[in-house]
Amino acid sequence: MLPFAVAAVVAMALSAILTRAAVEAALRERVESQIVSAASLLAQSGFALTPLVIGSVRAIADADVLTFDRQGHVLTTTMDAQRAAAIAATLGHVMDGEEPGHPVFRTVACEAATCYAALEVVRSRPDLVVAVIDRGTELAMARQNITGTIVAGGVLGLVLLLSVSEFVSRRVTTPIERLVAFTQSTSDEPPVTRAAEGGDEVGRLGRAFNGMLDRLAESRRALVRNEKLALAGLFAARVAHDIRNPLSSIKMQTQLLQTRLRDGGDTRTLASLAAVAGDVLQVESVVRDLLEVARPGEVRRVPGDLNALVRRCLAQVADRLSYRKIEQRVDLDPALPPVPIDADRLQQAILNVINNAAEAVTSGGTVTVRTAQTPQGASLVIVDDGEGVPADVLANVFDPFFTTKPDGVGLGLVNARSVVEQHGGRITLEPARPRGTQVTIILPATEGERHDG
Repeated sequence: MLPFAVAAVVAMALSAILTRAAVEAALRERVESQIVSAASLLAQSGFALTPLVIGSVRAIADADVLTFDRQGHVLTTTMDAQRAAAIAATLGHVMDGEEPGHPVFRTVACEAATCYAALEVVRSRPDLVVAVIDRGTELAMARQNITGTIVAGGVLGLVLLLSVSEFVSRRVTTPIERLVAFTQSTSDEPPVTRAAEGGDEVGRLGRAFNGMLDRLAESRRALVRNEKLALAGLFAARVAHDIRNPLSSIKMQTQLLQTRLRDGGDTRTLASLAAVAGDVLQVESVVRDLLEVARPGEVRRVPGDLNALVRRCLAQVADRLSYRKIEQRVDLDPALPPVPIDADRLQQAILNVINNAAEAVTSGGTVTVRTAQTPQGASLVIVDDGEGVPADVLANVFDPFFTTKPDGVGLGLVNARSVVEQHGGRITLEPARPRGTQVTIILPATEGERHDG
Protein backbone atom coordinates (compact mmCIF):
# COMPACT_ATOMS: atom_id res chain seq x y z
CA MET A 1 0.00 0.00 0.00
CA LEU A 2 3.02 2.35 0.44
CA PRO A 3 3.30 3.32 -3.25
CA PHE A 4 -0.42 4.15 -3.35
CA ALA A 5 -0.08 6.24 -0.17
CA VAL A 6 2.89 8.17 -1.61
CA ALA A 7 1.01 8.76 -4.88
CA ALA A 8 -2.03 9.99 -2.94
CA VAL A 9 0.12 12.37 -0.86
CA VAL A 10 1.77 13.78 -3.98
CA ALA A 11 -1.63 14.24 -5.62
CA MET A 12 -2.96 16.00 -2.51
CA ALA A 13 0.09 18.30 -2.41
CA LEU A 14 -0.26 19.25 -6.07
CA SER A 15 -3.97 19.85 -5.60
CA ALA A 16 -3.29 22.04 -2.56
CA ILE A 17 -0.68 24.08 -4.43
CA LEU A 18 -2.98 24.64 -7.39
CA THR A 19 -5.89 25.52 -5.10
CA ARG A 20 -3.76 28.03 -3.17
CA ALA A 21 -2.53 29.63 -6.38
CA ALA A 22 -6.06 29.88 -7.80
CA VAL A 23 -7.47 31.46 -4.61
CA GLU A 24 -4.55 33.85 -4.34
CA ALA A 25 -4.98 34.91 -7.97
CA ALA A 26 -8.68 35.52 -7.40
CA LEU A 27 -8.02 37.63 -4.30
CA ARG A 28 -5.29 39.57 -6.07
CA GLU A 29 -7.66 40.28 -8.94
CA ARG A 30 -10.23 41.50 -6.43
CA VAL A 31 -7.69 43.79 -4.73
CA GLU A 32 -6.54 45.09 -8.09
CA SER A 33 -10.10 45.86 -9.09
CA GLN A 34 -10.78 47.71 -5.82
CA ILE A 35 -7.70 49.90 -5.78
CA VAL A 36 -7.88 50.61 -9.54
CA SER A 37 -11.48 51.77 -9.09
CA ALA A 38 -10.45 53.92 -6.10
CA ALA A 39 -7.55 55.48 -8.07
CA SER A 40 -9.81 56.23 -11.04
CA LEU A 41 -12.35 57.89 -8.74
CA LEU A 42 -9.74 60.09 -7.04
CA ALA A 43 -8.13 61.05 -10.39
CA GLN A 44 -11.40 62.36 -11.85
CA SER A 45 -11.34 65.59 -9.80
CA GLY A 46 -9.36 67.30 -7.14
CA PHE A 47 -10.19 64.60 -4.60
CA ALA A 48 -6.60 63.40 -4.76
CA LEU A 49 -5.41 66.60 -3.07
CA THR A 50 -8.11 66.66 -0.37
CA PRO A 51 -6.90 65.10 2.90
CA LEU A 52 -10.45 64.45 4.09
CA VAL A 53 -11.36 62.52 0.97
CA ILE A 54 -8.22 60.42 0.83
CA GLY A 55 -8.66 59.69 4.55
CA SER A 56 -12.16 58.42 3.84
CA VAL A 57 -10.84 56.24 1.03
CA ARG A 58 -8.28 54.76 3.38
CA ALA A 59 -10.95 53.94 5.92
CA ILE A 60 -13.28 52.43 3.35
CA ALA A 61 -10.83 50.54 1.14
CA ASP A 62 -8.20 49.84 3.83
CA ALA A 63 -5.60 51.23 1.42
CA ASP A 64 -3.25 54.22 1.65
CA VAL A 65 -3.45 57.11 -0.83
CA LEU A 66 -0.43 58.95 -2.14
CA THR A 67 -0.50 61.98 -4.47
CA PHE A 68 2.82 63.12 -5.94
CA ASP A 69 4.17 64.91 -8.96
CA ARG A 70 6.21 63.32 -11.71
CA GLN A 71 9.44 64.39 -9.99
CA GLY A 72 8.49 62.23 -6.98
CA HIS A 73 7.51 65.06 -4.57
CA VAL A 74 4.69 64.05 -2.22
CA LEU A 75 1.73 66.41 -2.05
CA THR A 76 -0.81 64.54 0.05
CA THR A 77 -0.75 61.09 1.66
CA THR A 78 -2.31 58.94 4.34
CA MET A 79 0.98 57.28 5.36
CA ASP A 80 4.04 58.63 7.15
CA ALA A 81 6.24 61.06 5.20
CA GLN A 82 9.36 58.89 5.04
CA ARG A 83 7.56 55.86 3.69
CA ALA A 84 5.55 58.02 1.29
CA ALA A 85 8.74 59.63 -0.07
CA ALA A 86 10.33 56.23 -0.64
CA ILE A 87 7.33 54.92 -2.56
CA ALA A 88 6.98 58.17 -4.56
CA ALA A 89 10.63 57.94 -5.55
CA THR A 90 10.08 54.32 -6.66
CA LEU A 91 6.93 55.07 -8.65
CA GLY A 92 7.90 58.53 -9.90
CA HIS A 93 8.63 57.53 -13.50
CA VAL A 94 6.06 54.76 -13.86
CA MET A 95 3.49 57.13 -15.34
CA ASP A 96 5.85 58.87 -17.75
CA GLY A 97 4.05 59.15 -21.07
CA GLU A 98 0.75 57.95 -19.62
CA GLU A 99 -2.44 59.86 -20.28
CA PRO A 100 -5.35 60.40 -17.86
CA GLY A 101 -7.89 57.59 -17.88
CA HIS A 102 -5.32 54.79 -18.17
CA PRO A 103 -4.69 53.30 -14.72
CA VAL A 104 -1.57 51.22 -14.13
CA PHE A 105 -1.24 48.36 -11.59
CA ARG A 106 2.13 47.65 -10.01
CA THR A 107 3.65 45.76 -7.09
CA VAL A 108 5.99 47.65 -4.83
CA ALA A 109 8.18 46.70 -1.89
CA CYS A 110 7.12 48.24 1.37
CA GLU A 111 8.34 47.33 4.86
CA ALA A 112 9.71 43.92 3.93
CA ALA A 113 6.40 43.02 2.30
CA THR A 114 4.76 43.31 -1.08
CA CYS A 115 2.25 46.09 -1.61
CA TYR A 116 -0.04 46.56 -4.58
CA ALA A 117 -0.36 50.02 -6.15
CA ALA A 118 -2.88 51.40 -8.66
CA LEU A 119 -1.66 54.64 -10.30
CA GLU A 120 -3.51 57.11 -12.51
CA VAL A 121 -2.82 60.63 -13.79
CA VAL A 122 -5.02 63.29 -12.18
CA ARG A 123 -7.23 64.57 -14.95
CA SER A 124 -7.36 68.16 -13.77
CA ARG A 125 -3.59 68.21 -13.08
CA PRO A 126 -1.74 66.01 -15.63
CA ASP A 127 1.52 66.66 -13.78
CA LEU A 128 0.21 64.83 -10.72
CA VAL A 129 -0.20 61.13 -10.09
CA VAL A 130 -2.49 59.55 -7.52
CA ALA A 131 -1.56 56.12 -6.17
CA VAL A 132 -3.83 53.86 -4.10
CA ILE A 133 -1.60 51.41 -2.25
CA ASP A 134 -2.89 48.18 -0.69
CA ARG A 135 -0.54 46.84 1.96
CA GLY A 136 -1.43 43.25 1.06
CA THR A 137 -2.83 42.57 4.51
CA GLU A 138 -5.95 40.86 3.20
CA LEU A 139 -3.97 38.79 0.76
CA ALA A 140 -1.45 37.82 3.43
CA MET A 141 -4.18 36.82 5.86
CA ALA A 142 -6.05 34.91 3.16
CA ARG A 143 -2.83 33.21 2.09
CA GLN A 144 -2.10 32.27 5.68
CA ASN A 145 -5.61 30.94 6.22
CA ILE A 146 -5.56 28.98 2.99
CA THR A 147 -2.15 27.55 3.80
CA GLY A 148 -3.28 26.56 7.28
CA THR A 149 -6.45 25.00 5.93
CA ILE A 150 -4.54 23.12 3.25
CA VAL A 151 -1.91 21.90 5.70
CA ALA A 152 -4.56 20.80 8.22
CA GLY A 153 -6.59 19.11 5.50
CA GLY A 154 -3.47 17.47 4.13
CA VAL A 155 -2.43 16.15 7.54
CA LEU A 156 -5.96 14.95 8.25
CA GLY A 157 -6.20 13.37 4.81
CA LEU A 158 -2.80 11.74 5.22
CA VAL A 159 -3.76 10.30 8.62
CA LEU A 160 -7.08 9.11 7.21
CA LEU A 161 -5.34 7.66 4.15
CA LEU A 162 -2.77 5.85 6.27
CA SER A 163 -5.50 4.52 8.55
CA VAL A 164 -7.58 3.28 5.64
CA SER A 165 -4.47 1.89 3.98
CA GLU A 166 -3.52 0.04 7.13
CA PHE A 167 -7.05 -1.32 7.51
CA VAL A 168 -7.22 -2.42 3.87
CA SER A 169 -3.70 -3.80 4.05
CA ARG A 170 -4.55 -5.89 7.10
CA ARG A 171 -7.80 -7.09 5.51
CA VAL A 172 -5.91 -8.14 2.37
CA THR A 173 -2.44 -9.14 3.53
CA THR A 174 -3.38 -10.97 6.73
CA PRO A 175 -5.48 -13.62 4.93
CA ILE A 176 -2.79 -13.87 2.26
CA GLU A 177 -0.10 -14.32 4.92
CA ARG A 178 -2.22 -17.03 6.56
CA LEU A 179 -2.65 -18.70 3.16
CA VAL A 180 1.11 -18.49 2.51
CA ALA A 181 1.87 -19.97 5.92
CA PHE A 182 -0.68 -22.69 5.26
CA THR A 183 0.84 -23.53 1.87
CA GLN A 184 4.29 -23.74 3.47
CA SER A 185 2.96 -26.08 6.15
CA THR A 186 1.47 -28.39 3.51
CA SER A 187 4.59 -28.70 1.40
CA ASP A 188 5.77 -32.04 2.80
CA GLU A 189 2.86 -33.91 4.41
CA PRO A 190 -0.84 -34.14 3.49
CA PRO A 191 -2.65 -31.28 5.27
CA VAL A 192 -4.90 -32.00 8.22
CA THR A 193 -6.67 -28.66 7.94
CA ARG A 194 -7.85 -26.55 5.04
CA ALA A 195 -7.37 -22.92 4.07
CA ALA A 196 -9.97 -20.40 5.21
CA GLU A 197 -12.69 -19.75 2.65
CA GLY A 198 -14.94 -16.74 2.13
CA GLY A 199 -16.79 -14.61 -0.36
CA ASP A 200 -13.97 -12.19 -1.19
CA GLU A 201 -11.08 -12.72 -3.59
CA VAL A 202 -8.79 -14.22 -0.93
CA GLY A 203 -11.61 -16.50 0.25
CA ARG A 204 -12.19 -17.70 -3.31
CA LEU A 205 -8.45 -18.23 -3.64
CA GLY A 206 -8.56 -20.35 -0.46
CA ARG A 207 -11.47 -22.37 -1.88
CA ALA A 208 -9.56 -22.95 -5.12
CA PHE A 209 -6.47 -23.93 -3.13
CA ASN A 210 -8.52 -26.41 -1.08
CA GLY A 211 -9.85 -27.90 -4.30
CA MET A 212 -6.30 -28.26 -5.54
CA LEU A 213 -5.32 -29.96 -2.26
CA ASP A 214 -8.24 -32.37 -2.59
CA ARG A 215 -7.23 -33.25 -6.13
CA LEU A 216 -3.61 -33.60 -5.04
CA ALA A 217 -4.62 -35.89 -2.18
CA GLU A 218 -6.73 -37.99 -4.54
CA SER A 219 -3.85 -38.19 -7.01
CA ARG A 220 -1.52 -39.18 -4.19
CA ARG A 221 -3.91 -41.89 -3.04
CA ALA A 222 -4.27 -43.12 -6.62
CA LEU A 223 -0.49 -43.17 -7.01
CA VAL A 224 -0.05 -45.14 -3.79
CA ARG A 225 -2.82 -47.53 -4.84
CA ASN A 226 -1.24 -48.07 -8.26
CA GLU A 227 2.13 -48.69 -6.66
CA LYS A 228 0.53 -51.22 -4.34
CA LEU A 229 -1.24 -52.86 -7.27
CA ALA A 230 2.03 -53.10 -9.18
CA LEU A 231 3.72 -54.62 -6.15
CA ALA A 232 0.73 -56.92 -5.65
CA GLY A 233 0.95 -58.05 -9.27
CA LEU A 234 4.62 -58.89 -8.95
CA PHE A 235 4.07 -60.63 -5.65
CA ALA A 236 0.98 -62.48 -6.95
CA ALA A 237 2.72 -63.79 -10.03
CA ARG A 238 5.60 -65.20 -7.96
CA VAL A 239 3.37 -66.76 -5.30
CA ALA A 240 0.81 -68.19 -7.74
CA HIS A 241 3.56 -69.75 -9.81
CA ASP A 242 5.18 -71.38 -6.76
CA ILE A 243 1.92 -72.57 -5.17
CA ARG A 244 -0.24 -73.62 -8.08
CA ASN A 245 1.57 -76.83 -9.10
CA PRO A 246 2.00 -78.35 -5.61
CA LEU A 247 -1.54 -77.26 -4.76
CA SER A 248 -2.91 -79.11 -7.80
CA SER A 249 -1.00 -82.20 -6.72
CA ILE A 250 -2.37 -81.99 -3.19
CA LYS A 251 -5.91 -81.57 -4.53
CA MET A 252 -5.55 -84.57 -6.87
CA GLN A 253 -4.06 -86.83 -4.18
CA THR A 254 -6.80 -85.84 -1.75
CA GLN A 255 -9.51 -86.65 -4.29
CA LEU A 256 -7.88 -90.03 -5.01
CA LEU A 257 -7.77 -90.89 -1.33
CA GLN A 258 -11.42 -89.87 -0.93
CA THR A 259 -12.39 -92.13 -3.84
CA ARG A 260 -10.48 -95.15 -2.41
CA LEU A 261 -11.84 -94.77 1.12
CA ARG A 262 -15.38 -93.73 0.24
CA ASP A 263 -16.85 -97.29 0.34
CA GLY A 264 -15.04 -98.84 3.26
CA GLY A 265 -12.88 -96.18 4.80
CA ASP A 266 -12.85 -94.82 8.30
CA THR A 267 -15.33 -92.03 8.85
CA ARG A 268 -12.83 -89.90 10.74
CA THR A 269 -10.31 -90.27 7.93
CA LEU A 270 -12.90 -89.23 5.35
CA ALA A 271 -13.78 -86.19 7.46
CA SER A 272 -10.12 -85.24 7.64
CA LEU A 273 -9.77 -85.58 3.87
CA ALA A 274 -12.88 -83.42 3.40
CA ALA A 275 -11.31 -80.77 5.61
CA VAL A 276 -8.13 -80.95 3.56
CA ALA A 277 -10.14 -80.61 0.36
CA GLY A 278 -11.93 -77.59 1.82
CA ASP A 279 -8.62 -75.97 2.73
CA VAL A 280 -7.35 -76.66 -0.77
CA LEU A 281 -10.39 -74.88 -2.20
CA GLN A 282 -9.72 -71.90 0.03
CA VAL A 283 -6.11 -71.73 -1.07
CA GLU A 284 -7.24 -72.01 -4.70
CA SER A 285 -9.51 -69.01 -4.11
CA VAL A 286 -6.53 -67.04 -2.82
CA VAL A 287 -4.47 -68.11 -5.82
CA ARG A 288 -7.25 -66.98 -8.15
CA ASP A 289 -7.26 -63.60 -6.42
CA LEU A 290 -3.51 -63.38 -6.84
CA LEU A 291 -3.72 -64.26 -10.51
CA GLU A 292 -6.49 -61.73 -11.00
CA VAL A 293 -4.26 -59.03 -9.57
CA ALA A 294 -1.25 -60.18 -11.57
CA ARG A 295 -3.00 -60.61 -14.92
CA PRO A 296 -6.49 -59.05 -14.96
CA GLY A 297 -8.34 -60.52 -17.90
CA GLU A 298 -10.31 -58.61 -20.46
CA VAL A 299 -13.98 -58.16 -19.63
CA ARG A 300 -16.30 -59.53 -22.32
CA ARG A 301 -19.74 -58.16 -21.59
CA VAL A 302 -22.96 -59.48 -23.03
CA PRO A 303 -26.52 -58.76 -21.87
CA GLY A 304 -27.24 -61.10 -18.98
CA ASP A 305 -29.57 -61.78 -16.09
CA LEU A 306 -28.06 -60.24 -12.96
CA ASN A 307 -30.66 -61.94 -10.75
CA ALA A 308 -29.70 -65.39 -12.09
CA LEU A 309 -26.02 -64.62 -11.49
CA VAL A 310 -26.77 -63.60 -7.90
CA ARG A 311 -28.74 -66.82 -7.35
CA ARG A 312 -25.77 -68.91 -8.58
CA CYS A 313 -23.48 -67.08 -6.16
CA LEU A 314 -25.86 -67.66 -3.26
CA ALA A 315 -26.23 -71.32 -4.17
CA GLN A 316 -22.44 -71.68 -4.17
CA VAL A 317 -22.14 -70.33 -0.60
CA ALA A 318 -25.43 -71.78 0.68
CA ASP A 319 -23.81 -74.75 2.49
CA ARG A 320 -21.27 -72.51 4.16
CA LEU A 321 -23.92 -70.06 5.33
CA SER A 322 -26.18 -72.88 6.52
CA TYR A 323 -23.33 -74.49 8.44
CA ARG A 324 -22.73 -71.23 10.33
CA LYS A 325 -26.49 -70.70 10.79
CA ILE A 326 -26.39 -67.46 8.79
CA GLU A 327 -29.78 -66.47 7.38
CA GLN A 328 -30.10 -65.39 3.76
CA ARG A 329 -32.57 -62.63 2.97
CA VAL A 330 -33.00 -62.28 -0.77
CA ASP A 331 -35.00 -59.54 -2.49
CA LEU A 332 -34.40 -59.63 -6.24
CA ASP A 333 -36.31 -57.24 -8.50
CA PRO A 334 -38.24 -59.42 -11.00
CA ALA A 335 -38.51 -56.51 -13.43
CA LEU A 336 -34.74 -56.03 -13.59
CA PRO A 337 -33.73 -55.60 -17.26
CA PRO A 338 -30.77 -57.45 -18.80
CA VAL A 339 -27.42 -55.85 -17.94
CA PRO A 340 -24.21 -56.18 -20.01
CA ILE A 341 -21.93 -58.37 -17.85
CA ASP A 342 -19.05 -60.80 -18.00
CA ALA A 343 -20.75 -63.49 -15.92
CA ASP A 344 -17.61 -65.43 -14.88
CA ARG A 345 -15.63 -62.34 -13.83
CA LEU A 346 -18.55 -60.64 -12.11
CA GLN A 347 -19.54 -63.85 -10.31
CA GLN A 348 -16.11 -64.03 -8.67
CA ALA A 349 -16.39 -60.36 -7.60
CA ILE A 350 -19.86 -60.95 -6.08
CA LEU A 351 -18.62 -64.09 -4.30
CA ASN A 352 -15.77 -62.10 -2.76
CA VAL A 353 -18.24 -59.56 -1.36
CA ILE A 354 -20.68 -62.22 -0.08
CA ASN A 355 -17.85 -64.18 1.55
CA ASN A 356 -16.65 -61.00 3.28
CA ALA A 357 -20.20 -60.37 4.52
CA ALA A 358 -20.50 -63.95 5.80
CA GLU A 359 -17.17 -63.71 7.62
CA ALA A 360 -18.27 -60.42 9.24
CA VAL A 361 -21.33 -61.86 11.00
CA THR A 362 -21.45 -64.24 13.93
CA SER A 363 -23.43 -67.47 14.02
CA GLY A 364 -27.12 -66.69 13.69
CA GLY A 365 -26.51 -63.45 11.80
CA THR A 366 -28.09 -62.30 8.57
CA VAL A 367 -26.82 -61.49 5.08
CA THR A 368 -29.26 -59.55 2.90
CA VAL A 369 -28.95 -59.44 -0.88
CA ARG A 370 -31.21 -57.33 -3.07
CA THR A 371 -31.28 -55.96 -6.59
CA ALA A 372 -33.13 -52.99 -8.04
CA GLN A 373 -33.38 -50.79 -11.10
CA THR A 374 -31.57 -47.45 -11.03
CA PRO A 375 -31.42 -44.52 -13.46
CA GLN A 376 -27.94 -45.76 -14.44
CA GLY A 377 -28.96 -49.41 -14.88
CA ALA A 378 -29.04 -51.91 -12.00
CA SER A 379 -27.88 -52.03 -8.41
CA LEU A 380 -26.82 -54.96 -6.23
CA VAL A 381 -26.77 -54.36 -2.47
CA ILE A 382 -25.20 -56.82 -0.02
CA VAL A 383 -25.75 -56.06 3.68
CA ASP A 384 -24.53 -57.87 6.77
CA ASP A 385 -25.42 -57.23 10.42
CA GLY A 386 -21.94 -57.81 11.77
CA GLU A 387 -19.79 -55.44 13.81
CA GLY A 388 -19.19 -53.20 10.80
CA VAL A 389 -16.03 -51.58 9.52
CA PRO A 390 -14.39 -49.00 11.84
CA ALA A 391 -14.78 -45.46 10.55
CA ASP A 392 -11.04 -44.86 10.55
CA VAL A 393 -10.41 -47.66 8.01
CA LEU A 394 -13.33 -47.12 5.62
CA ALA A 395 -11.15 -45.13 3.22
CA ASN A 396 -8.64 -48.02 2.96
CA VAL A 397 -10.88 -51.06 2.41
CA PHE A 398 -10.18 -51.11 -1.35
CA ASP A 399 -6.39 -50.77 -0.95
CA PRO A 400 -4.27 -53.80 -1.90
CA PHE A 401 -3.18 -55.97 1.07
CA PHE A 402 -5.34 -54.01 3.50
CA THR A 403 -7.43 -56.32 5.69
CA THR A 404 -8.92 -56.40 9.17
CA LYS A 405 -9.02 -60.22 9.25
CA PRO A 406 -6.16 -62.06 10.96
CA ASP A 407 -5.87 -64.58 8.11
CA GLY A 408 -6.88 -62.23 5.29
CA VAL A 409 -4.79 -61.33 2.26
CA GLY A 410 -6.48 -58.00 1.43
CA LEU A 411 -7.15 -58.71 -2.26
CA GLY A 412 -10.84 -59.72 -2.39
CA LEU A 413 -12.31 -56.22 -2.46
CA VAL A 414 -9.45 -55.03 -4.65
CA ASN A 415 -10.40 -57.58 -7.30
CA ALA A 416 -14.10 -56.87 -6.84
CA ARG A 417 -13.56 -53.18 -7.43
CA SER A 418 -11.37 -53.86 -10.46
CA VAL A 419 -14.01 -56.12 -12.06
CA VAL A 420 -16.89 -53.71 -11.32
CA GLU A 421 -15.00 -50.72 -12.73
CA GLN A 422 -14.08 -52.76 -15.83
CA HIS A 423 -17.84 -53.18 -16.26
CA GLY A 424 -18.17 -49.38 -16.23
CA GLY A 425 -19.77 -49.42 -12.79
CA ARG A 426 -18.80 -48.48 -9.28
CA ILE A 427 -18.69 -50.18 -5.90
CA THR A 428 -19.02 -48.47 -2.50
CA LEU A 429 -18.78 -49.66 1.08
CA GLU A 430 -20.48 -47.85 3.95
CA PRO A 431 -21.88 -48.51 7.42
CA ALA A 432 -25.36 -50.07 7.53
CA ARG A 433 -28.08 -49.04 9.96
CA PRO A 434 -28.47 -49.96 12.75
CA ARG A 435 -25.26 -52.01 12.46
CA GLY A 436 -23.15 -53.87 10.00
CA THR A 437 -21.80 -53.03 6.56
CA GLN A 438 -23.44 -52.32 3.21
CA VAL A 439 -21.73 -52.87 -0.14
CA THR A 440 -23.44 -51.35 -3.19
CA ILE A 441 -22.57 -52.26 -6.77
CA ILE A 442 -23.96 -50.08 -9.58
CA LEU A 443 -23.79 -51.47 -13.12
CA PRO A 444 -24.63 -49.41 -16.24
CA ALA A 445 -27.46 -50.49 -18.50
CA THR A 446 -25.44 -50.03 -21.69
CA GLU A 447 -21.99 -51.25 -22.60
CA GLY A 448 -20.89 -47.83 -23.83
CA GLU A 449 -21.06 -46.23 -20.33
CA ARG A 450 -17.96 -46.01 -18.22
CA HIS A 451 -17.45 -44.86 -14.66
CA ASP A 452 -14.71 -42.28 -14.21
CA GLY A 453 -13.87 -43.46 -10.71
